[in-house]
Amino acid sequence: IRCPNAVDFMPCNACPECEEIGTGRSLNVIEIDGASNNGVDSIRELRDTVMYQPSSGKYKMYIIDEVHMLSTSAFNALLKTLEEPPDHVYFVMATTEAHKIPNTILSRCQRFDFRRIPTRVIAQHLQTICERDGVEFESDALWTIARQGDGSMRDAQSLLDQTINFTNAKLKRELVVATLGLTDRGLLLDLLTSVVQRETAATVEGLTRFHTSGGDAKLFLLDLMEQRHLKLDRIEI
Repeated sequence: IRCPNAVDFMPCNACPECEEIGTGRSLNVIEIDGASNNGVDSIRELRDTVMYQPSSGKYKMYIIDEVHMLSTSAFNALLKTLEEPPDHVYFVMATTEAHKIPNTILSRCQRFDFRRIPTRVIAQHLQTICERDGVEFESDALWTIARQGDGSMRDAQSLLDQTINFTNAKLKRELVVATLGLTDRGLLLDLLTSVVQRETAATVEGLTRFHTSGGDAKLFLLDLMEQRHLKLDRIEI
């Protein structure tokens, strides 16, 4: 919208306008953190400034992140501007909890839902990062990190940085599992086998081993469900 050289709404990423936006220096793209500016006074201040024309170009952008954190009074103050927005202003409201936004606001917006990124795509991107930075890795280790990202590339990259620091840039699955506090696959396979073979004592012993390890119960159950189709050494589930 702001790039003068955009083709089919794809910016050139080379003009002064793109550079200013990319580095956060643009006076015409204003980002507001809804979590820390959630009061009615902040929205009233925004409402007072939207009437000013952009310093260059045709449009001014307001990006409200975590918009669901706005108070009820703040939403009411914003509603009037959304009903009759100036021709030179675009509002972009981002949230991970759209159900918390009042219907009076949602009904005046175009809604775009971003889907989770497939684990395979995340793993491929993590591999590209590792190859570029000269990090040693096992494919299973990257897949484990990508899976923990739960569809978020940002979260997966944060976990990648964390594991690189803790493993001295040598990503092996066992080290990644230990760093992220995941469940050892051997324990999972043993527990699955004991459950299928109805070995009560072995099942209780496996659960005790997991409890002693201090792992996350929710992650353990997720791992257990994902392993249920594996062909085990002793039995196929």
